[in-house]
Amino acid sequence: MEKSERRPIPLAVSLAGLRLIGAGAVLGLALAIPAAPSQADPPRPPATSQDQPDDAPEG
Repeated sequence: MEKSERRPIPLAVSLAGLRLIGAGAVLGLALAIPAAPSQADPPRPPATSQDQPDDAPEG
């Protein structure tokens, strides 16, 4: 069997590839993690009994 020859990869290309992989990982994590509650809309107060009448008036 013949040995396949490997071309040496320049350091600049290696570092550029690592940066690209790192940027992809950061972007993937940023998209995978849901927004923090502080960034989301403020929670609405719970509905009170005045908003929704329990019994309709008879008569």
